[in-house]
Amino acid sequence: MPDVNCTVDNCKYWTGKNLCEAQQIVIQSDEKGGFSPNSDLKSLAATPADTNDETCCQTFKIK
Repeated sequence: MPDVNCTVDNCKYWTGKNLCEAQQIVIQSDEKGGFSPNSDLKSLAATPADTNDETCCQTFKIK
């Protein structure tokens, strides 16, 4: 699987260097969100979340 970058550091699947270790990723569209695909996501600050609704990732599970 290619690298999947994520800054939600309190997710069960988050690892150092802002990488996701989930075996399957579910993603939805986010008209208002985020950064361009060319952003250096590994240099972004952590963005903890409490629920799936606070992320664009339906795979999110809190640690």
